[in-house]
Amino acid sequence: MRPLRIGAGLNKALAAAVVVCATVLPAQTAHAATTNFYVDPVNGSDGNSGTSTASAFKTIQAAQAAVRGANTNMSDDIVVNLRGGTYSLPGPITFGAADSGTNGRTVVYQAYNGETPVISGGKAISGWTAAANGEYKASVGSLDFRQLYVNGTRATRARFPDTGSDFQLQGSDKTNKLLKVRSSQISNWNNFSRVEMVLETQWAESYLRLKSFTSSGGTANVSIQDHEAGILFPRPYPLLSDGSALHFENAHEFLNEPGEFYVDKDAQTVYYKPRPGENMSTATIQAPTLETLFDVKGGSLDAPAHDLRFSGLTFAQTTWMEASANGLLNGQGGLYNLSADPSNNQYVDRPPAGVQVSDADRVSITGNTFKQMGSSALDLHHGVHDSTVTGNIVHDVAGNGIMVGKFSDPTVEYHTVYNPPASPAGEDPREVVRNVTVNNNLITRIGLDYLGTAGINAGFVNSTTINHNDITDTPWAGISLGWGWQSAANALGANTVRYNRMGNVVNRLCDTAGIYHLSNDPGTVIGDNYIHDVVRTPTACGSAVSGLYMDEGSNNMTLSNNVLSRTDGFINQNRNGSNVTKVGNATSGASVIKASGLEPAHQGLAAKLNLAYNRPASASSVYGSGWQASRADDNDAVTGWSPTGSDSSAWWQVDLGQAYQLGQFSLTTRQDIDQPETRSGFEIRGSNDPTFASYTVLARLGADVLPMASTFTGDINARQQFRYVRVAKTDGAYFFIADFGVQQTGGALEDAAGAPNVNPSTYYTIKNVNSGQMLDVYDNSTGDGASVVQWPSTGGTNQQWNIVPVSGQLYRIVNRNSGKVLEMPNGSHSRGTALKQNTYNGGSNQLWYFEQVSGGYVIRNFESKQVLEVGNDSTANGAAVDQWMALNQPNQTWTIQ
Repeated sequence: MRPLRIGAGLNKALAAAVVVCATVLPAQTAHAATTNFYVDPVNGSDGNSGTSTASAFKTIQAAQAAVRGANTNMSDDIVVNLRGGTYSLPGPITFGAADSGTNGRTVVYQAYNGETPVISGGKAISGWTAAANGEYKASVGSLDFRQLYVNGTRATRARFPDTGSDFQLQGSDKTNKLLKVRSSQISNWNNFSRVEMVLETQWAESYLRLKSFTSSGGTANVSIQDHEAGILFPRPYPLLSDGSALHFENAHEFLNEPGEFYVDKDAQTVYYKPRPGENMSTATIQAPTLETLFDVKGGSLDAPAHDLRFSGLTFAQTTWMEASANGLLNGQGGLYNLSADPSNNQYVDRPPAGVQVSDADRVSITGNTFKQMGSSALDLHHGVHDSTVTGNIVHDVAGNGIMVGKFSDPTVEYHTVYNPPASPAGEDPREVVRNVTVNNNLITRIGLDYLGTAGINAGFVNSTTINHNDITDTPWAGISLGWGWQSAANALGANTVRYNRMGNVVNRLCDTAGIYHLSNDPGTVIGDNYIHDVVRTPTACGSAVSGLYMDEGSNNMTLSNNVLSRTDGFINQNRNGSNVTKVGNATSGASVIKASGLEPAHQGLAAKLNLAYNRPASASSVYGSGWQASRADDNDAVTGWSPTGSDSSAWWQVDLGQAYQLGQFSLTTRQDIDQPETRSGFEIRGSNDPTFASYTVLARLGADVLPMASTFTGDINARQQFRYVRVAKTDGAYFFIADFGVQQTGGALEDAAGAPNVNPSTYYTIKNVNSGQMLDVYDNSTGDGASVVQWPSTGGTNQQWNIVPVSGQLYRIVNRNSGKVLEMPNGSHSRGTALKQNTYNGGSNQLWYFEQVSGGYVIRNFESKQVLEVGNDSTANGAAVDQWMALNQPNQTWTIQ
């Protein structure tokens, strides 16, 4: 018999259920303010008084001047109400001591009546005309930019190879300052000195402008420009390792996919290839122009900005052109190198932010949205005290989400103990960021350009609270705390990192964790966090990818009651002190999971980015009243959808209303009853056909059982657009979905994966394009775990394969001789893992999808997302077939015959 779907407490649970609305902007004020000003970017005029909606100012600058005339002796708050519309700034607006509240009152800049004021550094690009190869072009004058947004969706800077594949570093010559790549991967592209090699090394990325190259024997020796070479080759860390992932950006020759753009600086022209459905005569296309929108800074520590609140505002479209002007090498956490030497003395500078705060007290940044940022979104830099960052949405960001506190000044070597006034000598202790709260923020899709960045990146902070944040889709850390790699006493201490929820972090790089920590941090507690789905990705190096990572100097702190579920590593420690207390950390724990993440007053934030929220939903069946399909996309984990007891092929689906390119999924499991069968054996599918007669599997969970009350989150890698998303049970067991969401992504698109035209009852050979040899089960073995190698064609049955459809472009590949299937042993995500055969069990490590490329197919494992290859281009008989990140090379290309 099937277990009961609902618990005895159903009526009570339904009565208590509260659907959190999607709007969580704070009310204007709880009391009547003495002075209100109004700004209207559409109908206002700076010649008006600004004292009513009918006489509103047009610009924020005019309101700021009015505040300065009214705030010298405040008896109540001054509120500047910003009407909906776009405020296009000619330059950053600076808020200092003269703009601050007095007599304990606050100057507030807030959205008026729930409207959406957008503070923008963007410029519209118009006048598009058709060009060659399906491209469009427009004049941009002297404007240069590294991001472009089409109808609000991020485009991809033209790159080679295309998104989804990389090249790898073949070697380096530090003496002669050369990087080695395959000769076939570089050419005399136009504007060669502006082409950039984007090189990923362990925990950081480098943008390296090219200088020249020479080729010999299939290898190209690449010279990069002097500034970058003077840092990269002396710098010992991050390691410059052979095999590091790389790609090239910024050549017109790379512009070949819908959603890519290229700026020809000499011709003062931007080129763009539209995605399906984009009409260049009606599209809204914008490029960023400003590094910073709001700069909150006092004149000094003795004259701080203070008592300011910014609420309900949207900050959008900032730029940062450092990499174009000078190249850029990330030292760690987005702080970029100014210099480095072989003794690992490194000097770094800090990237700009859309909103910056320094030398400021009692600043509140609440209920805002930060998006389309060209570097960091928000930065509380130095000298900030008693301030709050609460209830904000941060997404679509090139670098760090939120930065807090001092790291290293550009003139101070970054391993230096920071403990003012002793070190650096004479520095004012008030520079240390203290008593700052960063709570209940939703942070996702950061690090889109600068990979070695974090959702929240805090340096030398003291008495700082980082609680109840929801962080997903980061290429490096979810939260990074600390700096300096120091065991000595420093400014760090008494910090709290608790009740945070994060998944699908560390989804590109390595040597980090969901929460990463550096240096001695007395009294700090990292506890009650829920960290899940931290999976090693194909481009990650072999260093740690963990739930928690206590790096050099970490000491005098407590790690308690954290739930680390489905993480590649658990707790990694490197050169810690002897007083790191670990207690109660586990791989499951429903009470911790349910208490983590956004608190009830802020849970509506998630609905704002969820394309599925309250969209029409349907299902294979419904258990009864109260468990309808609509309960699974209502942004309320207390409710949910349940099928009938006789439904052995249960599915639930949502109509997004139009086709979107999807970047991340999130499925939350039942909260009130422990039913393990509901937490395994399902697929997430995308289609443009509501019947799902054809579909693509976007994610799946096999026999592994998720913890009770948990969430399953991950990347969606299909570079296609889908209107419908279905979650389907695959094991015939009972199902339940508490809540489901998907997020839109940006970037380039390609055609659907080209599945081979095969008959599942026909036997085929699978030939490696580089070697011309066949996929072969070694020595005709019929045993589980037998090696799979390449071998010259023999016509034997051990070289013959059925390619059998399983689900939505996923296949199992079955050997004729043994009846066994190809698999990646133990579901390994490590590069270089050798291919084996085994008895079929339906695991994702035994399922494969095919991507059509020039000359054949790439065969990619669904579990690891890595591709089959013959390592090191071997042509030898018996060379092992293994998995590796996709490299667009013949040794990873196969023909089906």
